Amino acid sequence: MIKTELLIAWRYLKSKRREKFISAIGVFSLIGIALGVATLIIVTSVMNGFRKEFTERIIGFNGHISMSLLQENPDYEQITKQVLSFPHVVQAVPTIERQALISNTRTVRGSLCHGISKEDLAKKSLIADNIVRGDLDDFSEKDSIVLGDSLALRANLTIGSDVIVIVPEMDETGFGFVPRKKTFKLAATFKSGMHEYDTSVSFIPLEIAQKLFKINNSVTAISIFLNDPMKVTNVLKKIEEKYCSNFYITDWQKNNSSFMKAVEIERNVMFLILTLITLVASFNIISCMIMLVKDKEKDIAILRTIGIARKSVMRIFFILGASIGITGTLIGTVIGLLFSLNIQKIQAAVEAIAGTQVFSPEVYFLTHLPSLLRPMDVAITVAVALILSCVSTLYPARKASRLNPVDILRYS
Repeated sequence: MIKTELLIAWRYLKSKRREKFISAIGVFSLIGIALGVATLIIVTSVMNGFRKEFTERIIGFNGHISMSLLQENPDYEQITKQVLSFPHVVQAVPTIERQALISNTRTVRGSLCHGISKEDLAKKSLIADNIVRGDLDDFSEKDSIVLGDSLALRANLTIGSDVIVIVPEMDETGFGFVPRKKTFKLAATFKSGMHEYDTSVSFIPLEIAQKLFKINNSVTAISIFLNDPMKVTNVLKKIEEKYCSNFYITDWQKNNSSFMKAVEIERNVMFLILTLITLVASFNIISCMIMLVKDKEKDIAILRTIGIARKSVMRIFFILGASIGITGTLIGTVIGLLFSLNIQKIQAAVEAIAGTQVFSPEVYFLTHLPSLLRPMDVAITVAVALILSCVSTLYPARKASRLNPVDILRYS
């Protein structure tokens, strides 16, 4: 009987001339489901990519835990060694963070200036692995500076150029008060992929920063990196117990909680909204199936009179409607996967054809459109589409099975 039911369902799928309109509705339903599934997969992968890229770059730049000094502390080196002894801590970086101006005598740009040692900067993979001009080996305790590549380009700076760093503090001289400044040599530029960092961040040697900002043998913060970002809560409690009196201590989850919540809420809302596309396509399946049942009433009556059970009739039309949903889901899944896996190539092709930048770093903070496919998200999307498609066929299939063959043959 299963083979018979499949054969009948297949024959009903093949449209005749007088069933072209019904078949057209079925095709549009299939296209709608395919588009809905593909869009869901693409959007969820892009949202996952945004979350991953932002998290990795924010953490890679600022650390998992930040200890900001409440007062100048000459023992920061000892504290750094003590912090490294905590479980899961792999790196502790003492830094000085101050606002400054970057100038080449013709242009002036604002910058968040970081004082850091050469060894610690080399361990920052987000910077060290993304040097685009110059060499990080030239960054030493001498007067050298490393800039974000976009910041250097906007200030018209090249490798070896003189870079004047002006700090918002005054020195008293015989001619009155003048801004404190120092000239550096541009050693290298980096492109982290985070537009905000590439256009505003600069690095100078720690000892030079201490003299420039007049922070005697001290730092302003210690950035702590863990082997697992998810273990930050336990490590944070232990650090707070020991250093809460001298430091303001926060972690990456607290510092970016509003952003993380916004991304998660937006992802869930987009999933809900785009699911409605699949739901609308499912309603089209219901319309298509009801019209098909009405058109096939005589066939159903004949099948019932030759001994086909009601359950078999129901299964025939269920298979018929579900096949539209399953085919659309499979097509949409393939399209969504191919698009998500090649999204950067597609972005480059669209920009080349359009002759303009469709993904602006100034707006989206990242220099490329990210994508991260998660098997669980794809599975949920496919499951939702299949469930909606199959549920939408139950009513017309049940209606077909309840038709009375005697009434149909009497009045036809």
